[in-house]
Amino acid sequence: MSRYAAALAALAASSLVLVAACGQPTGSSDVERTVSDPTRGVRYLVPPGWKAFDGEIRSPGGSLLTLRVYDLVEADKKFVAGLPYSLTPQLLEWAQFYYIVLGEPVTTKTVVAGLPATEFDYPIRVRPKDPPSKVLYWVVTRKSRLFVIRAAFPPTTLAVDEPALRNVVANWGFLDIPEPPAGWTK
Repeated sequence: MSRYAAALAALAASSLVLVAACGQPTGSSDVERTVSDPTRGVRYLVPPGWKAFDGEIRSPGGSLLTLRVYDLVEADKKFVAGLPYSLTPQLLEWAQFYYIVLGEPVTTKTVVAGLPATEFDYPIRVRPKDPPSKVLYWVVTRKSRLFVIRAAFPPTTLAVDEPALRNVVANWGFLDIPEPPAGWTK
């Protein structure tokens, strides 16, 4: 074997070792599973074995938590004053886009990261013959932003994943992101 071929083989072998090492999970701890998202202004813990990407958390069984953040600075004042209930038609529309909604939501006053929030619990089916499941929305306002956290569960994972996602929301945190200066426009 030539020197060039031997060097190439050694490089390929070391690359494989490096790729294999990079793919191995490190020891799990709360710090390693913490997601800090300065763009959305939030921090949360991802349950072990779950995947987090771009404002979403997905369980191995397919349950999904998503986050939407809206700027309220130039929002209609009547809409803002009516929150969270002024958002109800939009929440229903979002739920109906993906699921068969089986009835009115159960609403519960709650707390997210120390702030008053409202939980909307929609009974749903994924497909007409599927067992019932649910979609949860937590709506919370912080400073000039509206946060809508949505959790959706396949019927098969509801019993296991709902407590895990409720724990994510129970340990939710908001990051201190500076407010834009007065008169600032996008």
